[in-house]
Amino acid sequence: MRKFLAVPALLGALALTTAACEVTKTVSAADVEEQIVAKFSGPFDDGGIGPATAECPEDLKGKIGTVIECTVRDAKGGTYPLIVTVTSVEGDQVRFNMKEPPQPKGGE
Repeated sequence: MRKFLAVPALLGALALTTAACEVTKTVSAADVEEQIVAKFSGPFDDGGIGPATAECPEDLKGKIGTVIECTVRDAKGGTYPLIVTVTSVEGDQVRFNMKEPPQPKGGE
């Protein structure tokens, strides 16, 4: 009879340890950079400063609110900081927005 009690207890312990594991989706830095370049290529080309390039310091973790700061560069040597923030995670899809960091007030 002890054999039958040990099996459910073992399976229950495995279920608890499995439930404790959390899989976090990530977007590689290269994929984020590709999205940035796609967003800025048209405006940079139209403005005569293209092509755009981008650099992100790390992968973007798929957790709402996660933030990384990337850099966009134009062909003339200009650099622009860009804040990338995760806005939603649905299944394998990690959605994020990109915007310039706030500018200091009073400066021109």
